Amino acid sequence: MNLKDLDDLETNGKKGDWCFLNDCMHIAVMYGEESISGTVVLPISENNDSAHWQWDGNKEAPTLSPSILVYPAEGFTDGWHGYLRNGLLIDA
Repeated sequence: MNLKDLDDLETNGKKGDWCFLNDCMHIAVMYGEESISGTVVLPISENNDSAHWQWDGNKEAPTLSPSILVYPAEGFTDGWHGYLRNGLLIDA
């Protein structure tokens, strides 16, 4: 679900929620149960820019490409791998 901003995501978010940041130049995705250790912020672009996740431009139900891979970090996150497709988080 699209939340208002990062504060809203960290306060009220749950796994699968997301919000746009910086005039849609980044998207924050909550992939875990904990807001701080289970959220990733990704640079996005509607252009084929290899330094960004490809975004389909849909603000209501975004799709990103390629998949999202969060590496595990001991004491911080177990990591996660999956997709954001049509606004829904899908485990790989």
